[in-house]
Amino acid sequence: MNTEKIRPGKPNGIKKIQIGCGPKYILDDWWNVDLRIFKGIDEAFDATKVWPFLKCAEYIYAEHFLEHLSFKGAVDFLDNSRSALVDGGRIRLSTPSLEWVLKTHFTFQSATAVDQTWAINRAFRGWGHQFLYSKETLIELLSSRGFSSIEFFDYGKSNDLSLIGLERHGGYRIVDGFPSVWIVEAIATNSVIDDSFFNEGQNKFYQYVESGH
Repeated sequence: MNTEKIRPGKPNGIKKIQIGCGPKYILDDWWNVDLRIFKGIDEAFDATKVWPFLKCAEYIYAEHFLEHLSFKGAVDFLDNSRSALVDGGRIRLSTPSLEWVLKTHFTFQSATAVDQTWAINRAFRGWGHQFLYSKETLIELLSSRGFSSIEFFDYGKSNDLSLIGLERHGGYRIVDGFPSVWIVEAIATNSVIDDSFFNEGQNKFYQYVESGH
């Protein structure tokens, strides 16, 4: 643990938390968290479980993290993020774009159908991915968990100086208007959680995953 930093929630503690940083993408002026203990990170815990921080963070950032969570895990992560953020605090997420995957990975050309089948299944199942999001699904998910003022940005861009130039994973591209990753920001509010979208996801998707067939 970096002893020069003061833990979020402590007097004069860091107010910016990065979740799922891994060993390669540590940010100097953020509190870097991962599930595993890597050299250079500040703390290790499961972001889908209750966090040790409450109403102390001004920013939460997670790059290429959300897609590694189950649908329920993503809901839990966002609920924990909202609890850790002060009212008006901002979350920024970067996650692969479902629209881009569909646009770029399968053309229905028989000559390349086999290779494209490998590619599209790799996009969904490779690298530990569990769920890929469309733009509209991200909007519904964030708004249902008490976030507002939802905005999408290009790679490294933001209207907030603290969130400019954070992305470290390369390969950002735009095809037919769809980016390879959705980069979204939203504001934490004290609005009531709406479980209807979570219940829809459970009924239309997650129950089939849990059943195993």
